[in-house]
Amino acid sequence: MKPTIPLTVLFFLFAAQGAHADKLAANVCAASLQPHARLVFDAVIATPQAGSPLRSLIEARVRELVFMDRLMVSAARPAAEAASQCLRISRNCTADNC
Repeated sequence: MKPTIPLTVLFFLFAAQGAHADKLAANVCAASLQPHARLVFDAVIATPQAGSPLRSLIEARVRELVFMDRLMVSAARPAAEAASQCLRISRNCTADNC
């Protein structure tokens, strides 16, 4: 029974390290975004909701940014599309409804 404790601890250390790597990779991706896309990325990352699909979360945050006059309507869609690539990295997903 005692040998399983170190193995369990080791497993959780590797799992936590993978999550940190995804966040780091997402921040590197976000550093290359245009200002409007970076605004969308920051807004979505600031209020994470693990159970919600990424698409609906991005739509809600972009809508809020447009209503608050922080993002122009014409720039909303391209910014959301660009930010979604980095947000997918942060959530470690590749599917459309992640």
